Amino acid sequence: MKYIIPYFFGLLFSQTLYQGPINFSYSGAENGIFSSALDDTTNMGGALNLTMNDSTSFMMMGISPQDENLFDLFVTILQDTTYPVQPRTWEWSVTISDLTDIIVNPLSFPTLSIFIPGLDSTFANQWLSFFTDTTNIGDSLSFDSLSTSFFENLIDDMYIGTQGNVEITDVNEQGIVGNFSCSMWKPLFSFMNITNAEFNFEPIDLEILSTVPSVTIPNTVSLHQSFPNPFNPYSKIPYTVDTGQNITISVFDIKGKQIHGMVNKYHNPGDYITKFLAHNIPSGIYFVVLKNIEGIQTQKIILTK
Repeated sequence: MKYIIPYFFGLLFSQTLYQGPINFSYSGAENGIFSSALDDTTNMGGALNLTMNDSTSFMMMGISPQDENLFDLFVTILQDTTYPVQPRTWEWSVTISDLTDIIVNPLSFPTLSIFIPGLDSTFANQWLSFFTDTTNIGDSLSFDSLSTSFFENLIDDMYIGTQGNVEITDVNEQGIVGNFSCSMWKPLFSFMNITNAEFNFEPIDLEILSTVPSVTIPNTVSLHQSFPNPFNPYSKIPYTVDTGQNITISVFDIKGKQIHGMVNKYHNPGDYITKFLAHNIPSGIYFVVLKNIEGIQTQKIILTK
């Protein structure tokens, strides 16, 4: 897969982030089992309940590892919800002719489900970044235009839900529980059905991993893209220092627990690189956190075993 999809950005006035497994079976033009859970404690599934401008949405995403460096992606966007989301059932039925309108303006439909099998790890990482990133609030890019671009670039690879339902059966302090089923259509008239689908999300708080909103970070330190990412067993983390100062770099898990402290010393101006070697930790999402006197910079890395 050669596509790299930009993040979905917008002005988020309220948001709640969840993590948890999404599981289902699919059959038809393609057959398989989808499970975002990597093991008992780590998964690549989550949800985001947000208000943006004058609308409210509940979005859930899951990535299921398949062959080496290949992943299945499932995304559902439910619009016109309350905030916070409440128990409810969404049902929809879309004709083939309606799919043209979806491509032109995907967010015009109150319920949208897509399934894309066989994505490479680079693309999958973009979706994981969206559902775990709380540092990009206030970006000027339009949620509408970016989602439309996504459909224009990937329409030949995605299955679109033409008929189905999503039911949230319970919402409480512990999380959100529900189920769904849908019939999917792909260009060239390929069809599949998703059955026995369920999700179970719990709220998470990544505030400690976010850049402090009131602090503007000057360009005295730049945290560059780690590589490889996803990685196994190590990832190199490059960064540049323009002004001499003390810098710390650590790795945290998705619940905010520090896994490893790699750097804690004074740096003269220059280019640097450090390496994170994953020892005795499970596959999943981790965060590189760079701290200096101006604030915090974060970056997601994914360990796949």
